[in-house]
Amino acid sequence: MKALVFNGPRDIRFETYPDPSLKTENSVILNVERCSICGSDLHMYHGDNLGTASYSDGVKPFCVGHEFAGEIVEVGKQVHRFKVGDKVLASGGAPCGECSYCLSGHAQLCSGWTAFGLSTGLNGGQAEYVNVPMADLTLQPIPEGISAEQSILLTDAMCTAYFGLTRTGLLPGEAVAVVGLGPIGLIGVELAFILGASEVFAIDPVANRRSHAAGLGATALDPAQALPMIMDKTKGAGVPRVFEASGAKAAVELAIKIAGRGSTASFIGLPQPDVQLPMLKVLFKDITIRAGVASVIDQWPHLIPLLQHGRLKAEGLFSHTMDLSEGAEAYRLFDAREDNVVKIMMNV
Repeated sequence: MKALVFNGPRDIRFETYPDPSLKTENSVILNVERCSICGSDLHMYHGDNLGTASYSDGVKPFCVGHEFAGEIVEVGKQVHRFKVGDKVLASGGAPCGECSYCLSGHAQLCSGWTAFGLSTGLNGGQAEYVNVPMADLTLQPIPEGISAEQSILLTDAMCTAYFGLTRTGLLPGEAVAVVGLGPIGLIGVELAFILGASEVFAIDPVANRRSHAAGLGATALDPAQALPMIMDKTKGAGVPRVFEASGAKAAVELAIKIAGRGSTASFIGLPQPDVQLPMLKVLFKDITIRAGVASVIDQWPHLIPLLQHGRLKAEGLFSHTMDLSEGAEAYRLFDAREDNVVKIMMNV
């Protein structure tokens, strides 16, 4: 098959890779129809760290990508919910299915949960075909009334946005700040208004992303403006709810600066090892910190009805559409933030 293969930092190639086979009887083989690049993929692309894994050198080539949807072409004997021909979208990762958390219905806490497209252990879906383990849990039939773009957003970005925003404890009538306006942050802005926010401060250094947030009704701010303007508007109180969706050092520091006393700050951006919370400020401002990786499958029941009833639209996020064969250029473009790129859809 053809796939996008990680061969080292900034070296993503469209090349031939071995076809996947069913690794377990609870797996399926998916013929991928569309996929996308996540902001977290850029850590790998840069040769940085993702968790404890380093991608700087000595990594065996693997298929990348954890945002994908397509058609099932082969089904293992222990798969009960799906059959050949079903159109599905995939969670960004798969649980082990064997630990105490998985067996007790809490797969989101699985210590063996693994994202697609980070190693040969679970090759990714920026490929013609991909093996999907724990298919009954990992896959979701593409719901009626869901667009192709929304189906890809449901594989990770939309679910991470809902997870991170709701963990701020946002209540109707409260203000919230969203720091970082990639696709996750922009969906977070839209969700904040759906959940009753009185005002959303949307903060990012990229002008076109601020414009998108302003179009959703947010007060869009450049990071250099954010602290004085928020403090002026809140009469020095700061924001009671903060959603940090970047992971960059400057974004994490700003999130704590604009957070008010007794506030809650939720962090979902994947930081590099040098990013640390300013604990003295957290302590003296009595900030509740929430941080975690979203369990995609647990957010689907909340989000799918919002999409089907038109409450949540998540429109205009895919600024570019390309073919998988153009994947190397897609990664370069996405990394460089050229041509007002927000998110790239790749057709397989």
